[in-house]
Amino acid sequence: MKRLRSAALVTVAGLFLAACAGGQSPAGTSGGSGTSTSTSTSTSASTSTSTPPPTTSTSTSTSTSASSVSLTLTAPSGAANTGFVEKTLSAPANTEFTITLDNQDAGIPHNVQIFSGSSATGTPVFAPDNNELVTGPAKATYEIPALPAGTYTFNCFVHPALMTGTLTVS
Repeated sequence: MKRLRSAALVTVAGLFLAACAGGQSPAGTSGGSGTSTSTSTSTSASTSTSTPPPTTSTSTSTSTSASSVSLTLTAPSGAANTGFVEKTLSAPANTEFTITLDNQDAGIPHNVQIFSGSSATGTPVFAPDNNELVTGPAKATYEIPALPAGTYTFNCFVHPALMTGTLTVS
C-alpha cells in the first residue's frame, strides 16, 4: 500500500513539474511547428484546486502596439448610476493613444465609445469591435487611432446616459 501511495505521489509530482515547465522541451525550445501565436485578448476565471492555478490575467486587451500616451478611465462599483470616475480626458492631436478601461463594477458590463463633437450621437469615431463589453472586475485596453484636434464625447454603450464624459484632443 505504501508503494502504491509513493508511486502515485511521484506521478503527481512529475505531472506538476511538467505543467510548470510550460510545454518547453529540455533544450528550451517550444514544441510543435517552431512558430508561436499570441493574441492580445485574454480573460480568466479563478478555480480552486489543491495546486496553485497558473498565473493569468483578468484583463481583455485590444491593443496591438505600444503607445506613448496612455489614459485610464475607471468604472467604479455602481457606475451605471454614477458614471465614470474621470469626467474629462485629454490626448494629443494626430497621435495614436490608448485608453485602459478599469471596470471595477462586479458583474456589470461596460465599454468605451468615442463620438466627434459634444454629443454621443451618430457613428462613433471609435468603438470596440462589435461593441465588445468588459464585465467587471476586469480591464480592457483600447488602441485609439490618431484623432484631429477637437472636442469629443465618450460614453459606455450599455449605459450611455450616465456614463459619459469629454475627451479634449489638442
